[in-house]
Amino acid sequence: MNKLKQILTLISLLIAPLISLSQKSDPDLRPAYEERPQYMPWGGNHRNLRDEYERKIGLWKFYSYTHTLIAEVNYSHDVKHGLSTIYFPHNGTVKEVAEYFDGKKDGEYKLYYYSGDIKIEGFYSYGKRHGKWTYYHISTGEVKAEGRYNKGFKTGEWKYFNAKGELLHTYVYGDEGVLIMEDGKPVNHDDLKQP
Repeated sequence: MNKLKQILTLISLLIAPLISLSQKSDPDLRPAYEERPQYMPWGGNHRNLRDEYERKIGLWKFYSYTHTLIAEVNYSHDVKHGLSTIYFPHNGTVKEVAEYFDGKKDGEYKLYYYSGDIKIEGFYSYGKRHGKWTYYHISTGEVKAEGRYNKGFKTGEWKYFNAKGELLHTYVYGDEGVLIMEDGKPVNHDDLKQP
């Protein structure tokens, strides 16, 4: 019986460190520091989080000195990562909504006028405009311009409209944003060169 106790004690001493190591969680999931956002209204219970290296993690909220929410930004290791929403400080309406990946805009992007109407919408791919983009007039909400980007450069057909929605111009862009046609007419780049 005494020998059995010794064996069980030895086994428990060998296994205990393994069990405690497996119970440790990722530092991103268990923050080391919490702080109340500066200027947050009284009664608010949100806490901005930091990991053991004092890097921002999770959702951070920022307030103006008038206690108005002006930004909600997701972080991972002190770098923007995830959804970011910026608000106008005077009326609290949404100004910008962007998705980030590893500190660069990546995904859906929207920018709004002070009135709350959409101003620009499009997509980013690792920090560069990519895919369809649409710009809107402030006065009517009609489309102002629409076209596509490829790795940050305008590409293909771009259309520009007046505030009534009537087509004004059509431009066609080639590789790396080089304008090749303006309103159906080829652009002569030799005319643009200085002597």
